[in-house]
Amino acid sequence: MSKTKVAIVGIGGRGSWLVESVAKREDAQLVAICDRHIRKAEYMVQKCGLTDARVFDSVEALLGGVDCEAVMITTGDAHHAEVVVPALKAGKFVFCEKPLETTAAKCKAIIAADKKAGGKTFVGFNLRYAPVYVKVKQVIDSGALGDLLTIQADEFYDGGRTYFRRWNRFRAEGGGLWITKASHDFDLLYWFAGAQPLEVYATAQKTYYTPKFEAAMQCRNCKLEATCPDRAPREASPLVKIREECGGEPHDLCLYNAPSDTFDHGIATVAFERDIMATYTCNVVAGFSDRRIRVSGTKGTVEGCLSGKTLTLYRRDPSAREEVPIDVDLRVGHGGADADVQTGFFAFVRGEAEPKCRPSDAVVPVCMGLAATRSGDLHRVVKMSSFKV
Repeated sequence: MSKTKVAIVGIGGRGSWLVESVAKREDAQLVAICDRHIRKAEYMVQKCGLTDARVFDSVEALLGGVDCEAVMITTGDAHHAEVVVPALKAGKFVFCEKPLETTAAKCKAIIAADKKAGGKTFVGFNLRYAPVYVKVKQVIDSGALGDLLTIQADEFYDGGRTYFRRWNRFRAEGGGLWITKASHDFDLLYWFAGAQPLEVYATAQKTYYTPKFEAAMQCRNCKLEATCPDRAPREASPLVKIREECGGEPHDLCLYNAPSDTFDHGIATVAFERDIMATYTCNVVAGFSDRRIRVSGTKGTVEGCLSGKTLTLYRRDPSAREEVPIDVDLRVGHGGADADVQTGFFAFVRGEAEPKCRPSDAVVPVCMGLAATRSGDLHRVVKMSSFKV
């Protein structure tokens, strides 16, 4: 099998993981790494022993300076379009980390560029590749549930606490949690429903991560550090240290006192075509992490969770309950999805498979997130038709 020459743009937590993962693949050759702080790219080259990989500090320099077939983009959410569009114009296949973007206008620009390029964009909604959700989709498509009626999705994420010391806490950078986090789950609702969303109502609050006047702005200076369950590690990772040295925010910002304009818990209700109704709960205060799903129709209900290895299928006949096994390696991130989504992308580049999510699909969960944000701000139902893309 020939190796796809690929470049990676954006070296944060997700990007650094992607570099390490792609560097181990037998079907890919990592030829370049790009980050506006070039020292981060240099660090990853050294860490992974990528002696032949080049480093760049701008996408323009990258596209003009290295021969590659594909570009994988893991920049901050609000900076996807500024990399995706020029990469497509340069004729590259593109992997765009979710969400597609944070505004309808920037999503529209990506969709237009992708159409002009002949459809070369693969959007990394990795949960579409998670074995549990693949199995749920198979059950739905088999007709075992009949006509869909309701979809319930819940996410509890203890790692979400760190959002309140990272860029994700600002709408300007991540669109707020209804986009930077919930786009995963809005996409699942859309995928399972197989129908267009019509309207959204959402309510959300920031109740826990609110100012503590007795706490300092940084953990290292705080008298509460020893007993605080949300304290940051004393030592930052090498990449984070580089970011700080390049003028980035300190890694140990107080979750409570750092400014933010998003929420820590919320519920969204979505009405789809064909009278399908869905709810989604987002909670980043909980002390555990899991995603739970329940889909009900006129003939049955299926439910499961991201951390599980079985689904439960209930028929209208109570005696017909069935346990459906799932073949999954839970040691792989996002419920086994992270490896499979990469495999899907490189198969797409080779012409062996189609993406499960293209830009024209990926804009829908972004607009659902925009609608949820507007609904929470205005305390009213928001029509999806108000977003034109």
